[in-house]
Amino acid sequence: MKAWLLICVALVLVSCRSKDSDGEEKADSGNAEPQTLSWAVPRGSPFMSGSIPDKVITSPRIAWSFEGGAPISGDAGVYEDTVYVGTDDGVFFAIDLASGEEKWRFETGDVIESEPAINSDSVFFGANDGQFYALDRSTGEKRWSRQFIDKVSAGANLAKSPIDGEQWVLVAGNDGILHCLRASDGSEVWSYQTDNIINGSPAMLDENRIIFGGCDAFLHIVNLENGESVEQYETNAYIPCSVAVYDGVGYSGNYANEVLAFDPGDRGELWVYSDRQFPFFSSPAVNETHVFIGSRDKRLHAIDRETGAADWTYRTSGRVDSSPLAFSDAVVFASTDGWLYAVDQASGEELWKIELGASLIASPVFAKGKLIIGSQGGTLFALESGNSEL
Repeated sequence: MKAWLLICVALVLVSCRSKDSDGEEKADSGNAEPQTLSWAVPRGSPFMSGSIPDKVITSPRIAWSFEGGAPISGDAGVYEDTVYVGTDDGVFFAIDLASGEEKWRFETGDVIESEPAINSDSVFFGANDGQFYALDRSTGEKRWSRQFIDKVSAGANLAKSPIDGEQWVLVAGNDGILHCLRASDGSEVWSYQTDNIINGSPAMLDENRIIFGGCDAFLHIVNLENGESVEQYETNAYIPCSVAVYDGVGYSGNYANEVLAFDPGDRGELWVYSDRQFPFFSSPAVNETHVFIGSRDKRLHAIDRETGAADWTYRTSGRVDSSPLAFSDAVVFASTDGWLYAVDQASGEELWKIELGASLIASPVFAKGKLIIGSQGGTLFALESGNSEL
């Protein structure tokens, strides 16, 4: 670990409070075994909800750090005992979750901003040269690749075919097309064309429908089986992030400084939240009670999920383009000010913060008791609960 890291790490600690928030089974105590064991798709689930049942780590300390050699702008993924992440100089790494030691690397021709999607055999990701890769998860050898028209900056999602049960990969990019590929060989099942760039990952509304937004300012609902449009809903500005789904409702921010809740079908738009004149580039984290989202106004916003009313905001010293992660009791999020924060879900009260030395654009992920995030300084950090007396 770098010497400056030992000097610069700053902690502010407050004891955490438990709070049921997502309707799932909760950990019984702060010492409970982690329930989230992998982070195999962006935002932690096919629904892109960004919420998990675990309690937040306490008295955070750096378990290990890994030097990637270039800025890390995309989120990491975790499967079994391995962390997967790409860098801005086009290198994709597999790193041991326990030790932080490199297992293998794969070099591409351009920036890797996209989050990986991972199954038992392969890890899938895109690069800014338009290449989309499937690598052997254990060895890093290329299984197959596809060349798209434009860059792929968002992570792919994984879905089960409603026809025969095979695994499909859903990937969208700057070509404005949602592609459905077979995970086994990369062959195309179907494609869905929009009128502009798609910046976010496609989320599953349910086992049969996909939802996503893009620079055409529409929310698109697409049939998983055949790629046909089910519904399109026009918003007030382009959507630069992934849509989060909770209980069949989609939640998204946009460039018109709005966050909206949309129920496909008869109910349509449920509410629109707007606070300050700054856009939302962050993807929301959603649980039973709240929608949490970062803004370029340097704040994390907590919104009542049912009503769309403001609950609280927490101010940082930089933009919050990184997407938050909702635990059962707290929200963890990052800022371009270089700090990683944890705040109480109910009150917005700060629980702890830790300085990581460089701007943070990537989002935190969690698996097996470790919070993992990459920095613009090129370092991947793994944090875990530490001694509260430190």
